[in-house]
Order: sequence, then C-alpha cells, then structure tokens
Amino acid sequence: MVRWLIYPLLMLGSIGTHAYTLTLVTENFAHFQYVNGEGELVGHAADKVVQVLNEANVDYQLSVDNWSISYNSAKRDPNTCIFSIAKSKQRDALFSWVFPIGGFTTSFYALKSANLHIDNLEQARQYKIAVIRDNFSHQYLKSQGFSEGQQLLLIQSFDKIFQLLATRRDIVDLVILSDAQFEHKSKSEPMSSELERVMTLNQMNTQLYFACNKKVPQSIIKRIKAAYDRLY
Repeated sequence: MVRWLIYPLLMLGSIGTHAYTLTLVTENFAHFQYVNGEGELVGHAADKVVQVLNEANVDYQLSVDNWSISYNSAKRDPNTCIFSIAKSKQRDALFSWVFPIGGFTTSFYALKSANLHIDNLEQARQYKIAVIRDNFSHQYLKSQGFSEGQQLLLIQSFDKIFQLLATRRDIVDLVILSDAQFEHKSKSEPMSSELERVMTLNQMNTQLYFACNKKVPQSIIKRIKAAYDRLY
C-alpha cells in the first residue's frame, strides 16, 4: 500500500521535473482514502491516485480537509484536482473527469432502537437526515425536493455522527453513509453495532472519480489519462 505522510495535513510531492504543480484535495473517506494513526493517507483510492501520477510524471501537493472545503477548492482554484468525488448530473459540467476510482453504494442508517422502516424516498421525508455539506447525498436529496433545515441537517464530517445519533435524537433520525464507509467504521467504533441499514439508495450508486478544475491545462489532463490507460 502506498502511504502519503500528512504533516500537518499537507504533503509535497516532487515526482517529476516539470514546472507545473497540481494541488490535490481530498477528505477522510474510509476506506477509499483516510489519514491513519501515524498521520499517513492510506486506502485504495490514495494508492491508485499516486500510482497514476507517478506514471504521468506530474508534480503535486496534497491537502486533506472536510468535504465542503475540498470540494469548493476544486471548483474554485485553477490548478486543483479532487478525489474521491462522485459523478452526477449536477457536477458533470463543473470538472474534467479524468479517471474512475471505483463504485460505491449509499444507504440510510438509523439506530436499531428507533425501529424505523423506509421503503422509498417519500417515506424518508418525515425524518431528520444528517448529510455532509456539499457531498453527493446532500446534492441528490436537494434535487429530490428535500429542504435544508426541514429534512436535512448539514454537518461537516461524520467523525462524531455516532455520538450525534445517540445524544441528539431530537434533531436527527437518519444518516446517509456509503456502505463501505460504515463497514470500515464498524471495525473501530463500538457504537456502530447499534446502527442498522434502513434503505439502500439504488439510484445513488455511482462511480467515484479523480477530477480536476476545468482550468487545469489539457496537456496535464491528457498526460494523466494516458498514464491511467497504461496502468489499467
């Protein structure tokens, strides 16, 4: 496994000899990419990205932050790429979609003690749902008519979501998680045993990508795509 040292949450790469340097932004999103106890960015998405950029001979620097900061940085800053980002209709024209990282599934989770049963999105409208600001689930549910402040509770990360569900049951009933994320978290978080999958959102199953700001030069995009094609 490739390991990127984050210190404090920044790693400078010096892979090639070219003057152009990409800024890579990401979030903690186990098991795709996450900072471990030693301050290293690990996970199969991190592995794939560094392998492709090594092959492409592209210089880069990396920062890890909450999703909203990373996402808006990638939209705003001209030399910036982001991973792992889900492709959607709302985002299609915002980025250059360089190469796929892998698929994922997403589900509603609730406390087992709540005994919630949901068969469709219409039934979910009666509940308070925690979602990460600006992530795929947030944007998708908004497109389906869910309202911030009414059904949607916006949070910065899922680091404290288990405690939130347990201690603030008056403000949140459901949380949306990738199933891989929940499975990974369940290995280290005892409270995960108190949660259950209520409904999988089949219409939200999609591909995660390495994507770049539209102003990243096409010569760089082509070089990275060619490197991916050679490796995969």
